[in-house]
Amino acid sequence: MAINLSRFEGKTVPILSLESLRNQIGYTNRNQYVVNPSHTPYTYPFSAGNCYFLSVNKNRVDRRFGDLTAREKRKLLHSHHIDYPETYAIIDGYFSPASCCAIAFGESIFRDARHYFFKISREIEGYKEIAEALCEKVFYTDDELNAVLYKICKDSYEGQRVTLLPYTDKVDLARKLHFDYNADNGQIARLLKMTPSAVDAIFPTRKK
Repeated sequence: MAINLSRFEGKTVPILSLESLRNQIGYTNRNQYVVNPSHTPYTYPFSAGNCYFLSVNKNRVDRRFGDLTAREKRKLLHSHHIDYPETYAIIDGYFSPASCCAIAFGESIFRDARHYFFKISREIEGYKEIAEALCEKVFYTDDELNAVLYKICKDSYEGQRVTLLPYTDKVDLARKLHFDYNADNGQIARLLKMTPSAVDAIFPTRKK
């Protein structure tokens, strides 16, 4: 049964290539756990990412939507509208992403599980482009931003380590992390080995 999504509005991003499709799947499956540091790519409950290349999650069924009473359905959906497929799987009190998403097709887009994991953890520039197209802010982990800094230092500072750069260069890097990668002051201080007060002086309205 098709679900009517006409009341939902959102900006679409064209998929122009296989690589673009991979990046968009990765972007969708990574953002939730990056925003919530208590989760990994495989533990955030409301993302299909916890089903990719994990049969135990992909095939898990606690109950079916059709097994619930009308009251239970309204409580689950926070709505009086409960016209959803009876076969949808329920796990841990929510819809299984595997019931709503074509997981097998999504997996087939990647060469293997390792390729998928690379895409959700290292394809930084691809996510940046998607976020800009959607007018969204994308958040990065310290590890991801460290990879960004490594590349910048290799390309622009003759491979010199961040800790050995002069203060003026660190300020330039701080501005790039702030404006191009949405890094907060705490991240900038950690990554560039600067004092929090020095970073707060550069971005006084962006304290953590």
